[in-house]
Amino acid sequence: MAVALTLALLLSTANTASAATLVRIAGSGSTWSQNALDQWIANVAQYNMRIDYAGNGSSTGRQQFANAVVDFAVSEIPYGMQDGASTDYPPRNRGYAYMPIVAGGTAFMYNLRIGNTQVTNLRLSGEVIAKIFTGGITRWNDPAIAADNPGLNLPATPIRPVVRSDGSGTTAQFTAWMLDQHGDIYRDFCARANRNPCTATSNYPRPAGVNFQASPGSLGVAGYVSSPNAVGSITYVEYSYALNADFPVVKVLNKAGYYVEPTADYVAVALLEAD
Repeated sequence: MAVALTLALLLSTANTASAATLVRIAGSGSTWSQNALDQWIANVAQYNMRIDYAGNGSSTGRQQFANAVVDFAVSEIPYGMQDGASTDYPPRNRGYAYMPIVAGGTAFMYNLRIGNTQVTNLRLSGEVIAKIFTGGITRWNDPAIAADNPGLNLPATPIRPVVRSDGSGTTAQFTAWMLDQHGDIYRDFCARANRNPCTATSNYPRPAGVNFQASPGSLGVAGYVSSPNAVGSITYVEYSYALNADFPVVKVLNKAGYYVEPTADYVAVALLEAD
């Protein structure tokens, strides 16, 4: 689960401004939050509010806001995050504030078939997910996956993890989760990717020898996985993208011992313990 934050710059207009003279504003950033933003933008258009939003990734959104290219940005991570040896510093000459706008679940959308039948009830533990996305588990019939799915005769299809090719808040949240929950697995991955220091990152590492597919944006990774030619693939993406594509998501083992999807009810429960 990730929380998207808007970096808002409040603009002022003349006192005589009316609905007919509202200033068009522009924003950019997160694609994780874009489905919600697009709907809100459509909703306020009836009040003559004109908002342009470019889903180009959280990293680009923060950079464009810092450079005064846009009026607001949307990101799952704030300024000041250490990403390897670099730090994403806040704007020096521009005031801003953070405003939480949406919370939701990051899902693991997948494309897997047994013969001609689509698998729709896949279950995975967090450790297995971390190993899949660091190259430690490479086939769908791996014993660790079989242990999560008793009675499901999974094929020996190669696993193709699909990661973001752009700077992404979703990637930052996912790698932060791996570092926190499965640190040994992630630190070994960092070593193979020559990342020192080993931190969460907005740009997914792709070391040689790992069967990753990289695509831009949430639509890009979801679109790849939902392709008929992408059997065996799995990605991390905001839940609504999987719902819109009518594709299944992994049921993930939680601390209570249950395999759950990132539905609204489970996200609401998770938010009770969010920092």
